[in-house]
Amino acid sequence: MSNVPGMMSSGSEPDAQGVNVDEKKRKRMISNRESARRSRMKKQKLLEDLVTEVASLKVQIHNNTNKYEALMQKIVVLESENNALKVQQMELAQYLKNLQLMQTQMELLEFNLMNQPGRTLCDIIVDVNEPPKVQSWQCHGSNQPAIMASTKMLNY
Repeated sequence: MSNVPGMMSSGSEPDAQGVNVDEKKRKRMISNRESARRSRMKKQKLLEDLVTEVASLKVQIHNNTNKYEALMQKIVVLESENNALKVQQMELAQYLKNLQLMQTQMELLEFNLMNQPGRTLCDIIVDVNEPPKVQSWQCHGSNQPAIMASTKMLNY
């Protein structure tokens, strides 16, 4: 055997290389186990976070459902009130129309009063509201055209 470095082999060198390989293998296995443990812990933490998020979202869904139901009840109440207000608006519009008609009739009566000196507004109103006096010689309704004429004057 020669004395060239690297070419020489001693009886303990193969054992040292085997120990080095075994030591590297053992360190790699420990490193892999530690990496797998960290990976499992990371997945466990992620799973716990997701479970917590699901629980939080369920609470939000429950709260939002309650809010939705409350709002829907308010909508029903408001729609009912809105319908009632629409009916009241129509009634008030009709009332206003009647008041305007009465105002027009009053203006016509005032006009007639101004054209009939010596008569008061009360006289004209009494004449309009009193039933006509029928003479015994008149037929029933014989003076009706006169009433129709005065009614016609009141209505445009």
